[in-house]
This record gives sequence, structure tokens and C-alpha cells, in this order.
Amino acid sequence: MKQALDSCELRSDEIKIQGPVLVEGPVDSSPVEQSEGLRYLSLEEHRQWDELVEASPQGSLFCRSWWLKVAAPDIRVLGYFDRGRLVAGIPLSFKKRLGVKFCTMPSLTQTWGVVIEPIEGKRVHQITRQMEILTIFARHLVREQVFLQRFHPTIANFLPFHWLGFQQVPRVTYVIEHLCDPDRVWAEMRENQRREIRKAEKRGIDVGPCSPEMVAQNLAKTYTRQGLQTPVDTQLLCRIHDAAQENGAGKCFAARDFYGRVHAAAMLVWDRKRSYYLAGGGDPALRTSGATALLLWRMMQYSSGRSAVFDFEGSQIPAVERFFRAFGASQVWYQEISKMPRWLRASLTLAGKA
Repeated sequence: MKQALDSCELRSDEIKIQGPVLVEGPVDSSPVEQSEGLRYLSLEEHRQWDELVEASPQGSLFCRSWWLKVAAPDIRVLGYFDRGRLVAGIPLSFKKRLGVKFCTMPSLTQTWGVVIEPIEGKRVHQITRQMEILTIFARHLVREQVFLQRFHPTIANFLPFHWLGFQQVPRVTYVIEHLCDPDRVWAEMRENQRREIRKAEKRGIDVGPCSPEMVAQNLAKTYTRQGLQTPVDTQLLCRIHDAAQENGAGKCFAARDFYGRVHAAAMLVWDRKRSYYLAGGGDPALRTSGATALLLWRMMQYSSGRSAVFDFEGSQIPAVERFFRAFGASQVWYQEISKMPRWLRASLTLAGKA
């Protein structure tokens, strides 16, 4: 197994962006204010984008160029250049439906938002500079008919978007923040969760690698039990798995018993900052075995040498929230920023999607 840096000893603000960024490149059909230093990055500039993502507190796995390439074919990165240097950017994905242009996020992508290089100096300077950069992006994005993105938790300043009429909705995830210390994670779990893990071990359930198709099958079983259609496309899950494997950033796991029955399966993706429980599900007929708790615990142990934080990716569903909280995880809030016509927002609200 490829072992990464000891992420617990490394902070994002200790990495600097190296070298200038080229200023030539194609421009998207959407108008971009060149006077503000905004333009779309060329494919050749994705290396500089990845350096920015690595350095930025807002830079996550979901912003890296390999993820953008596999998540949706139409994704472009709108970059902000200051004196020829890339200092901020935001991934954008466009679709047109019923004559309406949508700028939204692809499936399985947790957060995007504006990615900004680390800002040094006094607190007042940091906030002022952040306000300047966010205002530039907000002024450009307000032109979109429909815009919806979930911003990284480290962005708490939404005034430039609020002033231009964007709406803000809080979202929550649960995270284990001291992943480098598995003994501490175990000690801070609720006792009944530890009991579930021990129960699964006593029943001979073991966790090992599996295919993304197996994850998709178990995810579908979970949604079917709830009378819902699975929101995740199997082909997309397979493409993400293959790309993550190529980049040393992902693996699928399954919890099996002595008879080879799969009780639960999940996909894990990671970078040095965070590991994410990307997708997973279980067999409804085997729900009481404790296998899901054991599966997540093994994924945390596997992640401990690769990432600083384990992110459960949600959830606001009461039963799922209780399950994640029982691992001793902390709540982390982030914001969904949107702009859309009133008729569309009203339609989505009626459909329970807003």
C-alpha cells in the first residue's frame, strides 16, 4: 500500500504556489471581464490550478483537475490573475435544460466554491483581500441564469454574494478531526458503536477490497429499501474509481461474512487533507450485523496514514446523522450559495428539492 505524508504534521498554509502563470488561453462563450483578471484556464494551466488547490485552505479533492476531468466533461475553471499570477479560481459546470442555462455541480462532488491562495498578514488585511476576490467572482457569477454551488467550510464570508442577491442555505457534514490518532478516535466513539463493531468482528465479518460495481449494487439496495431511486450512476462511480486508482486517491471496500455474503460496501477517496466516505450502502436483510459500523471503522484506520481528517459527507437525515455522530465526529457547517428565478425556486421547493 502506498503510504502518504504524515498529514497531521502538515498544514495547508505551509505550501506556497510556485512560479508565474501564463496569461494566454481560450475564453468560454460566457463574457469574462478581462480588466478584473478573470478568464478560463487552458488545459496546459491545470498544473498551476492543482498547485493552487493544494496550497489553498479551500482546495479539496473535488477541485483537483483529475476529479474535474472525470466528474463531468464540460467543467471549466474560471481563474483570477493578479499581475500574471493565478491567485484564485472556481470550477464551473454548465448545462442547458428547457432553454435555461444551469451552472451547478456534478454528482458525488461535495464542495467547490471559490478557491483562494493563502493570504498572509494581519486579520484585517486577510478579510479585505478575501472580500476583494469574492466580490470579483460574485459580480461575474450574478450574470448566470441559474447558479448553485456548495462552498468549502473554510469560506464563511458570503457578503459579496448576499449583496448581489444570492441566497445562502446551511449544510452540515460530520468529520473526525484527529484521524492520525486511531486510539483516540476509538475512545471517543459512543459505546454502542464500539459494541456494533465488536459484534461484527465476533460474527467473522471481514473488510476487504471490492469493485465499484459492488458499491453501486449495495447503494441501490439501500435506496430501494427506502422506496427511492438511487441518485448515483454506476458508470460515473466506476469512472471515479478508475481515476482515483490512477492518482493513488481511492479504493472500494466491502464487509463480507464467512459465506461470502456482502453486508455493506463503500467507496473511499482521499488527498492529504481529507478522506471522504464518498458512497456506500448495505443489504437490508443483513442490517443488524454491525457490518456498516465495522466497514467505516476500517476505512478510518486505512485513512489515518493518508489524510488529516475523515469526512462522512453528511447527513441531515436524522437516522444517518445519529449513526455518524456516534463515531464521535464533529459537526462542520458549510454553505450552499444559489441564484435562480423565483419561478424555478418555487418549483424546486414544491418538489422538495430546495
